[in-house]
Amino acid sequence: RGRKSCPLTPAATSSRCESRLAIPSRGCQTRCNASRRGNKQRLPAIRPAPNTRTMAAQLLSTNNEPPTKIQATEEPLEKPTRPPPPSPVKNDYKLVWADEFDYEGLPHPKRWGYQVEANNWVHDRNHNEQQWYMASRRENSYVSGGTLKIIARREDWIGKPYTSARIRTRGKGDWVYGKLLVRAKLPAGKPGIWPAIWMMPTDQKYGSWPNSGEIDVMENVGWAPGVIHNSVHTGAFNHRLRSHKHAEVVVDDAHSAFHVYGVEWDEDSIKYSIDGQQTFEFVNTKSGNPAEWPFSQRFHLILNVAVGGNWGAARGLDDTCLPTCMEVDYVRFYQRGADITDAPPPPPGGA
Repeated sequence: RGRKSCPLTPAATSSRCESRLAIPSRGCQTRCNASRRGNKQRLPAIRPAPNTRTMAAQLLSTNNEPPTKIQATEEPLEKPTRPPPPSPVKNDYKLVWADEFDYEGLPHPKRWGYQVEANNWVHDRNHNEQQWYMASRRENSYVSGGTLKIIARREDWIGKPYTSARIRTRGKGDWVYGKLLVRAKLPAGKPGIWPAIWMMPTDQKYGSWPNSGEIDVMENVGWAPGVIHNSVHTGAFNHRLRSHKHAEVVVDDAHSAFHVYGVEWDEDSIKYSIDGQQTFEFVNTKSGNPAEWPFSQRFHLILNVAVGGNWGAARGLDDTCLPTCMEVDYVRFYQRGADITDAPPPPPGGA
């Protein structure tokens, strides 16, 4: 697949944006990432994180045992190679949906759609995000060099000072139970930059948020660089009720290197992992109450980079690193034979 470079600005990008971003020869790094990372050569490590959420609710974690420290050989940034996919075949999993981003252009329309209707609510007082989500715009979402780039930029658009993208698989990839793997490198670890890899209910069987559930595979708020949040939200367990179930894990080089963020989800639990190491588990209480377990319905995947927000900018907003991107190497979803969702196979590569 060759070199994993990140040309954030395609040919049509304005000279102003190009002048603000020096493309390094060692992959998709913004200058703020480079300055923060310096010459650090130590191996990436995953370790428990301190509680960094500053929302009014006291968040509760069900993960009482800290995850084992993970040592992984650092990939050479000059010419990284894609590792083989973590093999779930020992549990009779089958790959049912994937995007390897082995094409050029906008995200594949048979796999992804743009959730621009989120602009109707992400700017309200419950969210207070400052970006305008854009559709089919190369400056904010683009596939090149074997990876997807979701790019946040400093530019005025319909009353907001930033633009970005929020893409999802709804109607093109919806699943009940399975194993999701997303290999990604996060954008700049600066206040106000808020990337997320998450899943939402397709049919909202039990009503609006949080009653039908939410699975946050990976969230990071830039004012806490490297701190990865694994979370669930339900009618009974959410931050507004001070009953939020989640875990926080530190991945030292999350903003400069690729890591595999995953969930394994079945009728008994949702298990979170980073690079194959389990970091958190949310267990089905088997009470039969959908307020506690609304996850026996179809969910789809969302990828986005927000700017600002009540949580994302809880410690200010530093836009000097813009443009910055979340870079995604692949998305893969597996299911066991009994759980395979009635859906067409993933389309072949090509834009």
